[in-house]
Amino acid sequence: MDMNTSQISRDTANSLSFQRCPVTRQLTTNRVRNFDRFHISYNNRTSDYGCVTTALVLDERVFFVLNKCNVREMVDAAERDGIQGCVDLFITRIHDANSRSEHRMAAGLAADPFGLHRTTIDVVGQANVDRIAGAMA
Repeated sequence: MDMNTSQISRDTANSLSFQRCPVTRQLTTNRVRNFDRFHISYNNRTSDYGCVTTALVLDERVFFVLNKCNVREMVDAAERDGIQGCVDLFITRIHDANSRSEHRMAAGLAADPFGLHRTTIDVVGQANVDRIAGAMA
């Protein structure tokens, strides 16, 4: 199977774990890898976003969601260059962003009723927010 569209490798899967929903305490369907102030989430269910997705999640509240399985590349970027590597990868693949991704709100280009823009600046910095906005121009 094509690694970019369907499944993750066993090695990559082993680096991810299931988490419990804070409210219900039930296991979530997605698998995650935690880092400082962000995590990478892989969801192989198509019912949530219409396809398999990989998300870069900032401070548990801002979701940059890419269609397809990008988890191996995202984990590699995080291990190599931290949040900067993940932002760089998201920008290069922004054309694959899911329609439900919050990167437009986070970059200040869409209505932001949840205050995601401020969190994004706090986690990745204004320069990266500007780069994300520029990538959508």
